[in-house]
Amino acid sequence: MDTREAWSTFADKLRASQRVLCLVGAGLSAPSGLDTWRGSNGLWNDINLRDLASPNKFFEDPVTVWTFYGERLVKTLAAQPNLAHHALAALATGHEGWLTINQNVDGLLEQTEHPMTRLLGIHGTLRTIRCTSCNYNTRIESPSDVPFLLLLSTQLRSVTLSDLPRCPVCTKLLRPGVVWFGEMLAAGAPDTIDDWISQDDVDLVIAVGTSLEVYPATEWVEAVRESGASLAIINTEKTDRLVDELNDDDWFFEGDAADILPRILDLVTYRHHAKSSPAALSSSVSGACSLKRTLLPSS
Repeated sequence: MDTREAWSTFADKLRASQRVLCLVGAGLSAPSGLDTWRGSNGLWNDINLRDLASPNKFFEDPVTVWTFYGERLVKTLAAQPNLAHHALAALATGHEGWLTINQNVDGLLEQTEHPMTRLLGIHGTLRTIRCTSCNYNTRIESPSDVPFLLLLSTQLRSVTLSDLPRCPVCTKLLRPGVVWFGEMLAAGAPDTIDDWISQDDVDLVIAVGTSLEVYPATEWVEAVRESGASLAIINTEKTDRLVDELNDDDWFFEGDAADILPRILDLVTYRHHAKSSPAALSSSVSGACSLKRTLLPSS
């Protein structure tokens, strides 16, 4: 189908879908200035992911692990939700049967109006650090909350073991609040997601800014597709594992999520009101334009 028809048929499918599973990855936050983990400029391209993101590596070389995650946290604290985050939040709000599986750890989607009951962050968050020994944990709002982060921000000297954050209760090392390989997923996953999928048929699965290479997330996509769900992939590159397996009932939108998701939101809103009345259609177009202006960052 041509490009215009693809947009039109997808908008119709999304509007008609009772249950939508949305899987998001680092590409959703890339327009906010945060690096992706994979892809042509991915953070993990020159790093052994399984070696670095593991409890064993942390205890063997906490300076390297904390430096990597600390630098990511400093950038995350300075970032703001972009158009893609806000558009996704609006789409989720308009679909009662929507579930977003968030693989990101930056906390940006959580800063939008996305319904929290329809959002599961399965990989934890950088914005919380916790003790490796006791139950202490704390939320980080600014680099000034942790002297170690200030050191990374200023880059005045190299980091040493004595610089790493320690628990104020038991003095053991604190660690990032993310889920590492070999650890249990957050938000009750995978059980919470398996239960949601089993409740009824899923009509549509949307993958935004993710390589679809990380398990068990990719297993959920495959499971709902086998049950008849259509798949829409939104990414800047055609590197997703499932791109070559798309059929006539699937879609691939190549481009920036901050461009594509707001356009989808506008189309869904427009087509909904177009079937109502001319007056509602006029109001819809005006509202969509107003929403887009609201979401655009100020100059």
